[in-house]
Amino acid sequence: MRNCMSIAMLVPIVAACSPAGPGPIAGGPCKYETSMITGTVTEVGDDNVLMMGEDGEFRVQVADFRNPPAVGDTLTLQRQLITEGTCTPEIYAETVGNPD
Repeated sequence: MRNCMSIAMLVPIVAACSPAGPGPIAGGPCKYETSMITGTVTEVGDDNVLMMGEDGEFRVQVADFRNPPAVGDTLTLQRQLITEGTCTPEIYAETVGNPD
C-alpha cells in the first residue's frame, strides 16, 4: 500500500518534467533551390517513374502525379533540390499544363 501511494505521488512530478509538444523537427530547418525540369517518361513502375531529362535520368514517385504518366509522355515538373539541412534531398511536383 505504501508503495502504491509513493508511486501515485511521483507520477504528477514526472509528468511535469516531460517536454511540452512534439519537440524539434527532425532534420532541422531546410532550404531548397526550385527549378523547372522537363523529361520524357521512359519507364513506369508500381512506385516510380523513370524519366530522361537534359541532365540524364531521374526518378519520380508515381504518387507525385495526379494521374500516372505513360511511356513517351514529355512532362515539365517543379524540382526542389536541397541546399541546406538534412530533409528530403529532391522533391518533384507536377506542374499545371501537363496532359492528364
